Amino acid sequence: MRGHKIALRALRALSIAVLLLHLLILVVPAQSADTLYYFYSADCPHCREVTPIIEELETTQSDITVKKFEIGYNETNSELFNTFIQAYNPPKVEIPAVFIGRTALVGSEVTRARLEDELAFCSAHECPDPLELVQGQNGQEPEAMSHASLLTMLIGTAVVEGINPCGFAVLILLLSALLMVKSRRGVLVIGLTFIASVFVTHVVVGMGILKFYLISGITPVMRALVIAIVIPAGIINLLDFWREKSTLAIPAFVKPTLGKLARYATLPAAVFLGILSTIAGLPCTGPIYLAMLDLIADVPSKMALYLVIYNLFYTLPLVALLTLVYKETSAEELDAWRKDRRRYMKLIGGLVMLAIALAMLSGLI
Repeated sequence: MRGHKIALRALRALSIAVLLLHLLILVVPAQSADTLYYFYSADCPHCREVTPIIEELETTQSDITVKKFEIGYNETNSELFNTFIQAYNPPKVEIPAVFIGRTALVGSEVTRARLEDELAFCSAHECPDPLELVQGQNGQEPEAMSHASLLTMLIGTAVVEGINPCGFAVLILLLSALLMVKSRRGVLVIGLTFIASVFVTHVVVGMGILKFYLISGITPVMRALVIAIVIPAGIINLLDFWREKSTLAIPAFVKPTLGKLARYATLPAAVFLGILSTIAGLPCTGPIYLAMLDLIADVPSKMALYLVIYNLFYTLPLVALLTLVYKETSAEELDAWRKDRRRYMKLIGGLVMLAIALAMLSGLI
């Protein structure tokens, strides 16, 4: 009977998550009147000079929307570029290429002065969205990932990463210690402190990786490295599902320290426990985070926003777990539930990792 109540509460938490997802999509800013489509390649030297100019214009001019497409290693974006070329029919075909209003700038034509002139013209004359011109000529919808679809992918993946046995195990350990010495209110305060510490630590780790991506550039080598990490991690998780073991887990030498911090059951201990458990738990589902950060790095203008949203939903399962304990479900019951389903968490995590890697290999993301 108690198991059914836990399931119902979990479904209720999931419903809240879905509602938040819809609200976030609804409040995404509407596309502005002037939209600039930028096609480039990670291996193109001129593109590396133009990209910072594009990003600066995107940041400083609030009345434009920039959509960037890497075509050197993304077949879908390459086909989209060909569609634009057929619609605009410029005198030459080169990259970088920018399409704004009825104008196509390609190769050496893409300069700061030309871009500013075209943007000023469109600001005064209400240029059409290039996509409308392309669709008007071939009637096809380009297959690029939109802001809303990327946001949806990030949120869904964040929840999957958040439902991992490592994070659940540490929080349940903490809550078990709290229930022995604290009131329900004390459990809530210290539990939320732990979750806040996990959130901040995960954001800081993500920001560090993003800065590395931006400094080194999202090159084919970097993407290949991410894929090379994600695929083995996914396979290991699938093998662990069949073998009923945990290869990618919190290192054994860290566990006594985590247990000691949990038994203190104080606010400072909760903060340190959140920091240490987050870093030590990265082997569990960190490869998922690594792949999603690769996508976030492709959108520098919304990087901070996406990172915060991702981590809010990453910690949502921990909030749901804390809520269940606060509502008088025992930590022992939840720990038994976690152990019973630990292998299935591994299965889901492994399948998600492999799906992400295949999507990256095929150029879908």
